[in-house]
Amino acid sequence: MASKQSSPHKVAAVLGAGRFGTAVANLVAPNVERLFLYAHRAEQACAWQASRRVGDVPLAANVVVSNDLEMVLRICSVIFPVVPAAQFRGLMQQIAPAIRPDHLLIHGTKGLHIYEDGDLPFAQSVATMSRVMVQETKVQAVGCLAGPNLSAELAQKHPAVAVVASASRKVLAVGEQLLTNPWFRVYTSVNLNGVEMCNVLKNIFAIGAGIIGGMGYGANTYAFFITMAISEMDCIMAATGTPSNGLLGPAGLGDLIATCGSTTSRNYTIGYRLAKGEQLTDILKDVKGVSEGVQTVQTICAVMQSYGKQAPITEAIYRMLFEELPVQKGLDVMLGG
Repeated sequence: MASKQSSPHKVAAVLGAGRFGTAVANLVAPNVERLFLYAHRAEQACAWQASRRVGDVPLAANVVVSNDLEMVLRICSVIFPVVPAAQFRGLMQQIAPAIRPDHLLIHGTKGLHIYEDGDLPFAQSVATMSRVMVQETKVQAVGCLAGPNLSAELAQKHPAVAVVASASRKVLAVGEQLLTNPWFRVYTSVNLNGVEMCNVLKNIFAIGAGIIGGMGYGANTYAFFITMAISEMDCIMAATGTPSNGLLGPAGLGDLIATCGSTTSRNYTIGYRLAKGEQLTDILKDVKGVSEGVQTVQTICAVMQSYGKQAPITEAIYRMLFEELPVQKGLDVMLGG
């Protein structure tokens, strides 16, 4: 187990004080002397630092909530960016002047970025968060944290597992050291692209699982759907040239089962309410936080079309979300009917 005494990194930082960012901060805190949790809004940072809570989640004693990004980047060599995909590139551009080549960046963002300011074919304009980090900053060592890590359960310290992926052995060692706890097991993988893609794709199928739940189907149908979903993930990764050797690990099957089986998941909630007859625009007004799956459905549909490949479940969910395909017909397509 990692410890404060054995870790050469006395301070670390999490950028983003959302539910998952706060959970990551509390995970790392026992293994460092101080953990800085960066909040974008100064008034929130002050309030959370004073109350020692973010929402209903208590903060570890050595977590410092700060709005001073320059200070945080100056004194912390290990940074965990955990913000929604839509904000990720902007954050990287903001921190780029202060990022040194020796910084280690391990992100926890479950989404893709689309570069819309170039002349590349669509499929080549889609970037993982690790690619964004390398393109927008001088950092040389990047990684990703992924797995079946529902924020509410992490806050309660339920036994869990994750994977840290990177091409850098140093990032793997530091990530494993800083995140490991008695109840939180960390594996490592050099398959960064594969882990990131698994991390992204499961959000699509969480919407599908919500549709199945909203239609009133039970465990048999859920298991049928998970079987179909893991097969489609494999097809998508093959079409995009992404190594799929992590598909049955924590970031693939593990995260797929957890997210598709959680009725508290934002993406599951979207699918559930869609099955109950609500419109997507109305659902998104009510769902708190960012639901990465909606954008991911759009992106993966476009990517697969650009490759001339099919992803039946993803396409059916897209049509139900954006083209008013009746839910029962969409479900038939999802399950190969």
